[in-house]
Amino acid sequence: MRIERRALSPKQSSRLREDLADAVVARCIEGRVCGQCCTLKCRQCGSTSCQCTCSPYCPDAATHLSSDPDNHPVERGIVPLVYELTRLGVFRPCWSCEGHIGPDGALWKLPRVWFYCDSLVHVRLLADVVGELKTLERLSAPWQVVVSFSNPHNPEATFSLEPVPLTGDAATLASLQADAVQISQSLKPLMSKHARLVQSQSAI
Repeated sequence: MRIERRALSPKQSSRLREDLADAVVARCIEGRVCGQCCTLKCRQCGSTSCQCTCSPYCPDAATHLSSDPDNHPVERGIVPLVYELTRLGVFRPCWSCEGHIGPDGALWKLPRVWFYCDSLVHVRLLADVVGELKTLERLSAPWQVVVSFSNPHNPEATFSLEPVPLTGDAATLASLQADAVQISQSLKPLMSKHARLVQSQSAI
């Protein structure tokens, strides 16, 4: 079977062009990555709304990135990925897990970040990013973007960035958490790179 490209309406084509252009530029959100809850005065410029010293390794990042900081701060092992997804501005993380080891010492839960995204082309570009990192052998395991579980009370689709389910001793928790850091460090430039590639090769 030959899979044909579907015809797009002018409105759909315009939206795709805009979304690709946004990804090419890869602008970061304005203001503090952690939002208005961060009021720390910058030692460099004196502002309380700059990103001069914003970092996933800020001691307040784990709580400030969470919508329920007292009961559910972001776990340290996944903070860098949550931070960079948030900073890029086109993804909105809504749940995360750093991964966990079970009582038997084996890998029990995989690290992952669930997020909302208004543009499917941005979701596709994120999948391209982790695909390239695996091809370049910069990840210990393949990662994927999937539609994640939601519930009847939430009609929006949520997506999950996570390792492909593993078998045996394919990877350790430490190596998967290192993968999450690698993805976070590569996210902005590779999103831009793949957006330029799609932009140059597609007729929209």
